Amino acid sequence: MSKKSPQLRFEGFTDDWEERKLSDVANHRGGTAIEKYFDKDGVYKVISIGSYGLNSQYVDQNIRAISNEITDGRVVNSGELTMVLNDKTANGTIIGRSLLVEKDNEYVINQRTEIISPKENFDSNFAYTILNGPFREKVKRIVQGGTQIYVNYPAVSNLNLELPKIEEQKKIGSFFKQLDDTIALHQRKLDLLKEQKKGFLQKMFPKNGAKVPELRFAGFADDWEEHKLSSGLREYTDRVTVEDDKEYSQISVRNNFGGITLRGSKMGNKIGRKRQAKINLTKYPQTLIFTRQTVEQGGIGWVDKYCDGAIVTENMPTISLDTSVFSKYFLTNLFQTRIFYKNAILDNIEGGSAQIAIHESKFLSSTLLFPNLDEQEKIGSFFKQLDETIALHQRKLDLLKEQKKGFLQKMFV
Repeated sequence: MSKKSPQLRFEGFTDDWEERKLSDVANHRGGTAIEKYFDKDGVYKVISIGSYGLNSQYVDQNIRAISNEITDGRVVNSGELTMVLNDKTANGTIIGRSLLVEKDNEYVINQRTEIISPKENFDSNFAYTILNGPFREKVKRIVQGGTQIYVNYPAVSNLNLELPKIEEQKKIGSFFKQLDDTIALHQRKLDLLKEQKKGFLQKMFPKNGAKVPELRFAGFADDWEEHKLSSGLREYTDRVTVEDDKEYSQISVRNNFGGITLRGSKMGNKIGRKRQAKINLTKYPQTLIFTRQTVEQGGIGWVDKYCDGAIVTENMPTISLDTSVFSKYFLTNLFQTRIFYKNAILDNIEGGSAQIAIHESKFLSSTLLFPNLDEQEKIGSFFKQLDETIALHQRKLDLLKEQKKGFLQKMFV
């Protein structure tokens, strides 16, 4: 029996960790098909394939099951875990993920999932962390199938995992539970901010057929007026050929056609010398980039001053902004509304089903409603502050997730 110890430990623990099989430290009960017992008024929440989120948290699909002899035998107790044995896809995003149940008589499992009941020498919180961390990587190596992959639980239960004594397990389990709770709290705050922004986008831009929005800042009462995008945006036609030995960064623009937040960003890949390209964006900061690709791949977004030394290739037209006509941050959020998507994108799609695209000339000829510049600036400033708050919460969340990754690497064998 091999013995090991992690890089980072709580004070007072020095014993080596021991290698054990999952079957040595946990009992199990398998699921079965209970679809015929589904009922909207059922007493149990159902755990099935779709219940396993990418963060290993329960996803409520609003599926309920009644109580009877069959379902009562598949109820998960507090402190038990469930593991999904099938993945709906071939990429393995949910295979082997585990959920930790904290209440009795609330959840029942469907087929393709397993109840794992830790024994006295296997702490539930520790089990949740290790099963979703180092152990899951082992599970993914024994998958079978093609378009829908799966694992057999007997093979899973035969896999090894390294364990400390129960006292150290409880310390580690409690630490990661607190960290997971903090991450979940920040995720809820971020989700709430994003939902609030969606609500403001719906209320602060006119709905189809209306001349004014539902919600406005004080002092503004005039109807919004129709303007073509070309009245304040125009495409650059001048190009340069890269003839020197300097390497220039390319620009990536996130897909906006589904209403995703716009941003221009600097990529790490480089453009070599003597390659035809658009003008160096050091000369033209605050430029709009328009990708003339398929709708799924393309996008629009702003390039800011941090893109010094960047150039744009032929398939990404650059569009200049006249700030005396349009506010940049007003446009940024207008581009995320359904009205914009319908009038500037959906109505201008060209091509067939395999290759559909939007040409920048069609985009610029789109007619949309605009308030006067003062109101544009007011709206743009409001959303800019909201976007910065969302970005701040996203950075905090990303940092916490990175910290968790680091702790998982250092606190487990």
